[in-house]
Amino acid sequence: MDIADVYEWIVRGVLAVNFFMAALVVIMLLLDAINKVTYQIRRLRRRRQRRATTTPSSSVVEKLLESIPDVAYQELPGGDSDRESCVICVTPYEAGEACSVLPACKHLFHKACVAKWLRVRCTCPLCRAAVALPHPVLQGNLNALCCSSFSLVFPDRLIVHLQFC
Repeated sequence: MDIADVYEWIVRGVLAVNFFMAALVVIMLLLDAINKVTYQIRRLRRRRQRRATTTPSSSVVEKLLESIPDVAYQELPGGDSDRESCVICVTPYEAGEACSVLPACKHLFHKACVAKWLRVRCTCPLCRAAVALPHPVLQGNLNALCCSSFSLVFPDRLIVHLQFC
């Protein structure tokens, strides 16, 4: 074995190492690409799920729209700049125009605009506060809301009646 053979073995070894390094780089790039694609697919699925859960059903929307009070727009003497135009359609309000006031945040919008908005989203277009139907208990007797009673029965037959008003 002379120096030429040693040199040839070194060259072949370097070429083999370079080949394996290049193969590893290609494999890593493929794995990275697969990871990015699966991440984007998961992200799109989560986004679709989020949209599906935040979009209210049509029967709930109709009940909600019926519960929102309608008012005729009238300009305030001081000229409130927040109330001059609808933030959904960016059209100025006109005197006597039918508008809706959202119950939770008291923001004002054109009746048709807020109806269209609430059919897609269940939040206020301006402040993103949740817009929901009034709770049925709140529409009933105030005593039923303020006073409640219940009984506790323990294993040794001790009964405790509690009433809160």
